[in-house]
Amino acid sequence: MSADGLKYSKILVGVDGSDQSLKAANQAMDIAKNFNSQIIALYVLDISRPKHLSASFFTAPTYGLRELEQEKKEAQESLDKLSERVEQNYSNITFRSEIIESSMSLGATIVNFAESQNIDLIVIGTRGRSGFTKMLLGSVASKVVTYATCSVLVVK
Repeated sequence: MSADGLKYSKILVGVDGSDQSLKAANQAMDIAKNFNSQIIALYVLDISRPKHLSASFFTAPTYGLRELEQEKKEAQESLDKLSERVEQNYSNITFRSEIIESSMSLGATIVNFAESQNIDLIVIGTRGRSGFTKMLLGSVASKVVTYATCSVLVVK
């Protein structure tokens, strides 16, 4: 237990391979170390984007599938690196990772996953790989902060 009585037994960290998400993962690992927590690293693949569901899909059905398979491979490589880091540096942390394909918004997918897994804390970076910058928070982080039912830590 922390001084304020909080106990984070399950921590969800949103990962997308960006520097911001790696910073968030590092913070999540440090918090998990202090609480002997479980970390779940979640990588969400947005399958609603045009490159996966383009009109050319009907004339060349494998067009979007190759790109999606490449994204899955990159996601798994990113999660494998995190898993190795946990194994090497954080022996008291239980780590698992998940890749989810979703046509919902990334923020909604993260919030729904957190609720279904009874997550105590979500750790997320301020901005991800989209390159779209808002004044204060990235759109995904903003949605997670707004709609999550658990605590959220946004890492700059």
